[in-house]
Amino acid sequence: MFAFRAPHVRSFPWIFSAAFAGVFTAFLLLIMLLASGDAREVISAFEALDQAGFDDDDPRVLISLVLGAFEPLIGWGVFAMLGSWVIWAVFESASQRRYIRDEGFSLGFGGDELRMMGVGFCWAVLQAVFTLLPLFMIFGSIMGIFDLIDSGASEDEIARSIIGPIFGALGVWFLLFLVYIFFATRLAPCFALTIKDREFRFLDAWNVSRGRFWPILGAYVIITIVGGIVVSIAEQILEFGLIGVLTPALGDAETGEDFLRAFMSGGVLVVLAVYFLIRLFLSGLLIHVAGGPAALAARHDPRGGVDDALQADVFN
Repeated sequence: MFAFRAPHVRSFPWIFSAAFAGVFTAFLLLIMLLASGDAREVISAFEALDQAGFDDDDPRVLISLVLGAFEPLIGWGVFAMLGSWVIWAVFESASQRRYIRDEGFSLGFGGDELRMMGVGFCWAVLQAVFTLLPLFMIFGSIMGIFDLIDSGASEDEIARSIIGPIFGALGVWFLLFLVYIFFATRLAPCFALTIKDREFRFLDAWNVSRGRFWPILGAYVIITIVGGIVVSIAEQILEFGLIGVLTPALGDAETGEDFLRAFMSGGVLVVLAVYFLIRLFLSGLLIHVAGGPAALAARHDPRGGVDDALQADVFN
């Protein structure tokens, strides 16, 4: 509950969430508008493949053609990733400044944000290390299916050959997930610690979370369950309304060009903007609240906390 006991509790969470929703919604709509021309090329490429009645004995050829059709959007994907990284760093820095420095809401881009981008990159690498291995195992199993098809294997033989690798990959994923939870909990104070010390901090968070693993993890579990339920219910309601509005607008589209034109119309964009604003407001609020437990640990850094006079064992 640190998010509701820290300074500026009556204003900060709501202003933060509203700004988070507004900035990300504007960014998403901007990408949609700028990338519409390249999206039209992708749709045309798929229509050309369909009209050509492409048929090949090797499914890998078809997969390569499908992936190649998305080439015009690769640049926009990279732009979206980099832009999201910067925006996240700006808001995460603002969130942690409230927890660590008792500051009100403010956005900017300076040393805090640059250091936060570095910490975010390390966190993304940590996630990738624990997720890519099982994905590669599953992908290898899928690619092995094509070799079996080429060799004329029966459906039963194919099923027997892929069940083991797929279940093995799922088992590896579960074990890696447990390991990831351990490392993520121990390193969770890195964001707040970076703001506190005004220096890049990542592995240093290990010392901050020593002896506080279970309280931090327990807080995250509670926030994830409660927040996840609320966001999930709200998302289902929003998606139900979104489908109800978009179906009549897009139902008459007969070609990809018609669909894209209807999708990029003013009425549809307004509906999408409202959906994004509400959905991202809830996400922003959950992100800010979830940052509280680890930030509290960073405030009570054993090396020298923000409140040295309050070095009580608050995690017991």
